[in-house]
Amino acid sequence: MILKKLKIRNIRSYDEFEIDFPKGSTLLSGDIGSGKTSVLLAIQFALFGLQPGQKGHSILRQGESEARVSLLFEIDGEEIEIQRGLKKSKNNSISQDLNIISINGRTEELSSSEMKNKVISLLKYPKEFITKSNLLYKFTVYTPQEEMKSIIEERTDVRLDILRHIFGIDRYKQIKENSQIFIQRIKESVKLKEGGIQEINLLKERFNKENEEKIRIAKEINNLEIEHRKISDEKNQLERELRESEKLIEERRNFDSELLSRKVELKGKREFKARLEKETLAMQHEIREKKDFSQKNLDNVILLIQKHKSLLEDISSKLVSVSTKISVLNSKKDSSINMKNKIISMENCPTCLQKVGDEHKKRLDKMTQFDIDEINSELELRIAEKAQIVRDNEKEKELISGYEQDRAALESDKIRFEHQKAVETKMKSDAFILDRTINEISSLEKEILDIEEKMKKYEKTDEIFRQAKAKFDAVIAKSKNLEISLAESKKEFEILKKHLRQLEEDIILKEKIRQQLNYLRQLQDWLQEKFLSMIAFIETNVLATLRSEFSKIFSEWFSVLVQDDLSVRLDEEFTPIVTNKDYDTEYSFLSGGERTAVALAYRLALNQVLNSILSNIKTKDIIILDEPTEGFSSEQLDKMRDIFEQLKAEQIILVSHEQKIESFVDHVIRIKKDIISGIETR
Repeated sequence: MILKKLKIRNIRSYDEFEIDFPKGSTLLSGDIGSGKTSVLLAIQFALFGLQPGQKGHSILRQGESEARVSLLFEIDGEEIEIQRGLKKSKNNSISQDLNIISINGRTEELSSSEMKNKVISLLKYPKEFITKSNLLYKFTVYTPQEEMKSIIEERTDVRLDILRHIFGIDRYKQIKENSQIFIQRIKESVKLKEGGIQEINLLKERFNKENEEKIRIAKEINNLEIEHRKISDEKNQLERELRESEKLIEERRNFDSELLSRKVELKGKREFKARLEKETLAMQHEIREKKDFSQKNLDNVILLIQKHKSLLEDISSKLVSVSTKISVLNSKKDSSINMKNKIISMENCPTCLQKVGDEHKKRLDKMTQFDIDEINSELELRIAEKAQIVRDNEKEKELISGYEQDRAALESDKIRFEHQKAVETKMKSDAFILDRTINEISSLEKEILDIEEKMKKYEKTDEIFRQAKAKFDAVIAKSKNLEISLAESKKEFEILKKHLRQLEEDIILKEKIRQQLNYLRQLQDWLQEKFLSMIAFIETNVLATLRSEFSKIFSEWFSVLVQDDLSVRLDEEFTPIVTNKDYDTEYSFLSGGERTAVALAYRLALNQVLNSILSNIKTKDIIILDEPTEGFSSEQLDKMRDIFEQLKAEQIILVSHEQKIESFVDHVIRIKKDIISGIETR
């Protein structure tokens, strides 16, 4: 990873600030408190965001409500830009509100956790460091000098835990702790399983007893089934005998039914014969007097009636016509009389309004009287004609009435004549039926005698059936009792078999538990006696190897920084041991410059060891040193030139207020602060 550009707004003492990072060694120079370390914190915030326990107030510029950081860097030729932001809420709490990443121009906005995963992935940090925040970055790229001193001065157990964490070997401690938890759970499981198999012998004893009972019941069921088959055979034989007797009873019932049917039929035939004979006598009496009838006479009377009815219709039409004419004439007569009276009483002409004279009135009166006389003459003729028509009409009605009486008498004779013929026909038919009925009665009497003769052999049928039924019912009752006993035995057998299966399953399960118990005991012994010892051995060897390499590199860096009569090494707890000629000196008794040299050498050695172990990480090419020369003498400052030459990083960013170091680096960026921090321009 190579840093290229940093833009910040409202971060600590900066409002708007932009800085370019070249390759090689770069010094951020300036007075104490000018804002040099703020640049390093902004880089860390851009990469990893707020860290656990870190407050937004430590980064956000005082009096501002939001802040922005943009970091541009390069990894394997890919240009990456990360933008992060802080925002103050109404309750004055500060949280991240922006996480944007652009890779070769492809931009996406992520959540804080997604951004952390993305950065860890880009830097090729092992996945377990996702949960360790910026720990690896801190010890391979940037650790404030004072923080490194505090690690050296920590208690040995705390420092070892930190180093285990950094080197990724805290897993061995976790393995041992998890193994102890696992062993404890195994012990608990062993205790439970021991309780679970205590009754296995009792279960086996119960199984043997119930299995013997199962064998006994099986024999009993077999004996009951043999007896049941015998009874079934006997029942089948008795059932056949019962069916035979039932068949005889059914035959007798059929004969009884047939006999009853024949007797009922015979009675009906006899009653029918008596009725026919009675009806025949009545019909003979009815046709004793013969009645003559002539259809021709009836037809002639009907023709005469029709003829005179037709004449009557003509006469009625004439009567209507004459009556109409008389009515018309009377109407004309009344009209003429009215006209005459009107003329006589008229004074003036209604048309010309002139006075009408007496002569003119007389003339008109004569004319009107002439018309009235003509009408009276014709009216007398029509009245005489009407009187004649009325007489003709009455005459025709009398004739028709007489003919109607003749027709009624003839039709009555016809009905009596046809009835006599029907009676004669029925008498002939009844005579034939009577002969046939007499023959049928004779045949039925013979059949009844035959049936009564056949029924004599069924006299003992009821007794035979009662005996067969009694035997069959007794066998049925015995069979039912046997079936109940058999069903009860089978049910008991099934219950016992099911219980035996359950016992067998319980025994098998407990045998498995016993096997599991043996396995768990073996596993517990293996974990306690071998596995934990092996883990402790591996951890000791790994730590010893790391300590050896770490101590060697630590000693080499320290020898660059201090005089020849001092040397350093690491003990088993990674505590720096400083040797002055023939005796050891504690870290706390060293001078300020010597303590800084120890911390810087420790820092550089740790960086080198980590980059060697984690060869794939993408932060090997950059190292950031914050005030690494505090307390150094002039001679020690001169030796920093050798440090920079021996460091194999492509990009070194150094924070220091020592002007002498400016001649040791490739680039110098001066930071000044006048209320607001910024880059000094000359």
